Formats: sequence, structure tokens, C-alpha cells
Amino acid sequence: MSRAAQLRAAIHRLSEALAAPLPAEDVQQILVEEAQRLTNAASAALCLLAPDREMLDFAAAAGENAEEIAGLRVRSADSLAASVLETGEPFLFPQTVSAPPADREQPLHTTPQLHLMAPALPELSTPETRRPAFNAYSAAIVPVFRGERIIGALAAMNKAGGGAGTPSVPVFDAEDIADLKLLADLVQLARKIDKTARVARQQARELAVLYDAARTVASNLNVQQVLDSVLTAICTHLEYHTAVLFLLNDDHTHLFIAADRGLNDEEREIQLPADRGLPAQVLDSGLPRLISDTDQEPDFINLSERARALSAMLAPVRSRDETHGLIVVTSLQRHAYNPEDLQLLGAVGMQAGIAIENAWLYEDAQQQARQATALYDLSQHVSATLHLDRVLNFVADSVINLLHVDKFALLLYDKQEGRLIPRLGRGVDETLLQQVRPRIGEGITGWVFEWQTPQAVSDVAADARNRTSPIHILGVASTLCVPMQVGEEVIGVIHAMSNRRRLFTVAEMELLYTIANQAAVAIYNATLYQDARAKSHEIRRYFRRVAHAIGSALDAQDMPQLLADLTIEMMQADRCALYRVEENLLRLVATSHFRPAAPPDEQIPMGMGLGGWVAKRGQSLALPDLNDDPRSRYHTWLRRDRLTSYLGIPLKAGRRTVGVLEIYTIEPRNFRREEVQLLMTFAQRAKLAQKMALEVL
Repeated sequence: MSRAAQLRAAIHRLSEALAAPLPAEDVQQILVEEAQRLTNAASAALCLLAPDREMLDFAAAAGENAEEIAGLRVRSADSLAASVLETGEPFLFPQTVSAPPADREQPLHTTPQLHLMAPALPELSTPETRRPAFNAYSAAIVPVFRGERIIGALAAMNKAGGGAGTPSVPVFDAEDIADLKLLADLVQLARKIDKTARVARQQARELAVLYDAARTVASNLNVQQVLDSVLTAICTHLEYHTAVLFLLNDDHTHLFIAADRGLNDEEREIQLPADRGLPAQVLDSGLPRLISDTDQEPDFINLSERARALSAMLAPVRSRDETHGLIVVTSLQRHAYNPEDLQLLGAVGMQAGIAIENAWLYEDAQQQARQATALYDLSQHVSATLHLDRVLNFVADSVINLLHVDKFALLLYDKQEGRLIPRLGRGVDETLLQQVRPRIGEGITGWVFEWQTPQAVSDVAADARNRTSPIHILGVASTLCVPMQVGEEVIGVIHAMSNRRRLFTVAEMELLYTIANQAAVAIYNATLYQDARAKSHEIRRYFRRVAHAIGSALDAQDMPQLLADLTIEMMQADRCALYRVEENLLRLVATSHFRPAAPPDEQIPMGMGLGGWVAKRGQSLALPDLNDDPRSRYHTWLRRDRLTSYLGIPLKAGRRTVGVLEIYTIEPRNFRREEVQLLMTFAQRAKLAQKMALEVL
């Protein structure tokens, strides 16, 4: 075959390799094989400069001693290719055909330049001769370029037909140089194609990961499923020992594990500080971080106690300018990841951040819709019934469903006992709950009641307020406690409690506060209704007793005393006095429960004192503290008794006041309008006013 045909065959073979495309290492090996064949050389080698350009690496070799040559590294300045690498000009050795010197036993490899072409070749001869296994008699070397920059050399050594024992040494010629230069150009082309192919593969891989992530992540609006899909996309395309997605807590002080691959239950409880170390560096910079060797990074925190990670990648989970968390991928091998892997992880982190934020927004919208519906249902149900137990149970159901808590407790303030009394519990032992009866200011419950301030407590047992009235005995780890207010009055508190430690959010606190306010009004109304019903039953009972007395043979003079005694019983008062109006005087007609040492006034001038004021104006008078009212000073007997509160109502016949009914209490008491109306209704139904009017006439 002619030389031209050989060259065409070589180019065709290389073209097929480039079109395949084969890896650069395979193309380089084919290239040196063709260089050896075209130049009829014993050996051929491709040498490439190391990044520091001080060393020369034998990337590929063919022919004699190829296995020993490939992979060698020599100093470029000490090699036969030094001048080629420096000047960029081809090099021939020797320049002309000549016989070897007769007086020299060693071949041309003993000349410094040829010997230094491969000084590190293994010596296969005995130590006495120290003859290298590769002897160079002639060489042709051309530079290899990448653009305008020299990156190595292509060499052919020992033209066939020559050797140490031949009379002449066949040398390489200009045609060999031309063939080698053509092949060297193909080296440059092969490396360009390989680089392009590697970039294409990397981009294809990145696109595949991003496509998988986009397809699985963007199609889902469930936060946990989004997190799991992100890790699945990463672990499908990256080698890993552990892969963990951390999210920032509400305070942005710690990173907690939201999804993972390769961790056990105990390791999933790990939390990383967000304000120091490697996590803080990545979160603050917003840039991914590659750790090729964790032993060289003292701030690295190992995630698995079963095996120490030797290399890792960290990438922030970001959406626009906000950082939501961190992705950490580890390997049990050093230098397991490259910059392209890091770039890929960073891209997934950005996409994950957007998907997570969208899922959060969707869940927030869904949650707000559910909350609005639940609050509407709550308001409809609690306003539609005055049955206290139904109101309490519906409030409990709403809290448990909306806040996803394990336990619930509602306590109402009892003024007589001066304590908060449990009225309803869910998920707690009823016996233990009834032991929780704090006074104002005691425990978390009493503190919230006293200061009228909601409290979210993540660790109940560690809270100092819990000591005075412990609620951790209920099996509570975390609680959200809010007061129930009606206007300015606090009537109780609501506890939303969790078995496990939990950080309640501000939104959850606002939601429970809204429920508590609606519940407070409903409970207050239901309580008033129950009290009114109870009072109504009592009044009917008292009316029956009055009617029975009126219809019996009871003397008329005994009727006022009966009514005074019934008033004490019905109003739960401590003293009662009944006066009749006679011209400009009030005359005492009946008393109940007065002490002999402090009897009431027998007569009171119209307009004087408490009863005189009520009779003159025909209006009720309620005083929670007698000592604060100057009208009480008229009654000297009050200083001898321990009375605190007063209620007086006028008894009328038509528009004319015919009497006054008074009650006193020892304990301070704010008489409600309902109580005043109740007493007036009782007096009217007893026909006391009409009887007094007849007696006056």
C-alpha cells in the first residue's frame, strides 16, 4: 500500500473514531498507533504538559515498550521534546543518515537528549549492565497545539530497519514530520470534540436531573412530597452515602431535617446551627460548597454516626433572595464530586426553593380557606346554641382539627373558689386534669389568665412557671395557651397541647386567639343562659311558695316576713330589709338575717340614706362597696356590721313608689342588671306592691 493510501486509511479510521464519538483517551491511542504505522517507527508516544507545565505526561503509546511508556511523567525541560515545547518547531534526530561510531559500544540512547526522552523507563537488564529497556536511535517530534497554546508533543522513535548492530541508522524525514503534524492537528480536534462531548454530557445530565426535578417537583403542591421528590431527583443522578434536605426553623436559628436518604431514626433528630460553621457560610453567601476531603475541613459536621463522610457537597435551597434551607450530599470516598456535580446540586437547590415556596403558598392558601370555613362553622354553631356542653365540645373539635394537636383543655374562672376550673379536656386523663386548678398567676395557665397574654411554650417541663401548677403531668411536651375574653373581662383560658416538642407559629397563635374570643362570647352567653334558667327554676319555686302562702290561712302580717326570707334565699344575700312608704317616711315592716347587735333603721326620712334615695327617685341603687358611697354614712348601724355591698329596688303600684326592698352582702359583689331585674320581677309577681298600696289607703 502506498504511503498516500496509508495516510488516507489512517485519517478515515480517526474520522470514524471522532464521529463515534469515542473518549479522548481512545482516540489518542488510535492516533499514536497510526503515527507508528505511517512513520514506520518502532514506537510512538503522545506527551501532554501537566497544568504546571513543568512536567510531561505520556498520555498514550504504541509499539515497543508501550506499556512501560504510557503513564510515565518526566520533567519537560529534561526531555527530548524540550525544544519543541519551547519553540513550537518540529524536531528531527539525527538530521542525516550516518554510521554509528566504531569506537562506541552504546547506541545513540547514551546521548543526553535521547536518553532523557524517557529517563524513568524501568530497567529490565541486570544491575551490572543497567541498560534501559527502551533505546532511542532516531526520533521525529512535532508540537501539539490547542488554539495558539502548545499543550504537548507527538513523537515517533526508532525508524524501522535500524538498530544498534546495523551499519547505518534510518532516519525520519520531512514527510514523516508532515504526517505527524497532520496527526497532531487531529489530537487538537479530538480534544475539542471530547471537551464538547463532556460539556454536552454534563449539560444533558443536568437537564435530565432538572427535568426529573421539574416533572416531579413542580407537579406537586404538597410540601413533604416536594421535599421527597427533590431528594429522589438528586440521588438518581449523583453517587451518595447520605442525602439530606434541611429547612430553617421559624427563628432561623437552626436547620432541622425535613427529608433524607440514608439516615436512621436517631440521626433524623440532628439539628444544625444556622448561625455558625459551614451551614452559616453557605446560607449567608447563597453559593454551594464542595468539600473534597472532610478531614481538611474542621467545621464539617458528620451526619451519620455509622460511617464518616469523606467528601460532601452543600447547596442552599433558595427562592429569589430568600433562603429556606440546605441540601447536603455526602460520600464515603474522597474527591467523589467535581465542580459540575456542585453546579448541578446548586441548580436543583434553586429549583427546590421555588417549588417549596410555591407549595407553602398553596398550603397557606388551603389552610386559610379551611380556617375561614372552620371559623364560620364555629361561629354558626356556637351562636345557634345556648347549651354550654355543646359549645365546649365544638370549640374542642375546632382547635384539634385546625391546629393538629394531640390534647386540649379549657378552664373557666370560678369567682367563688378563686381558681381556674377545668371544664373540658381531650386526650388527657380526666382525673389528672381535675388536679390542675391554678389560682390567678399560678402556672402557665394562671399567668396567661392574669396577664391576658397568649403564650407558646415549646418545653413545658422546663418552663419556670410550670412549677407552681404543673401541666406536664398530663403528658404535655408543648402547649399554646390563650385567654378567653369578653370585653375587658377574662373568663378562662384554652390550652392546645402536643405530646411531642413543637414550635407553635405566630399564625397558629392568632388562629387559636380568634377561636378563643368566639368561644368566650358563646360560653359567656351559654353560662348566662344556664344561670338564668337556674334562676327561673328557683323563682318559679319561690313563686309557688308565695302563692301557697297567699292562698293559705297565713296571717296577712306574716306575708312581708315570708317575702324577706325568700329574697335572702333567692338572691343568696346576707341581709334583707323591707320598708313601706308612709307619707314622707320609710317604715320598716320586715327584716331577715340581721344581727340583734346591728338592727336596721326603723324609720328613714324620704330622700335620706340609701333607702330614702331609692324611694324618692323611684330608681334602683346597686353599690359594690358601701364604704365608698357617702349616703351609707346616714345609717349608723352599718358601722357595727361587716357589710360590703348593697342593692335596693323601689316597689311600685302603677307609677307610685309604695316601698323599698333592700339586700346586703358581706362579700364584695357587683350586682348585674339581670339580678336587679330578677328581684324586681319577683317582687311584682308576689303582688307585694299591690298589697302595700291597699294598706296605705
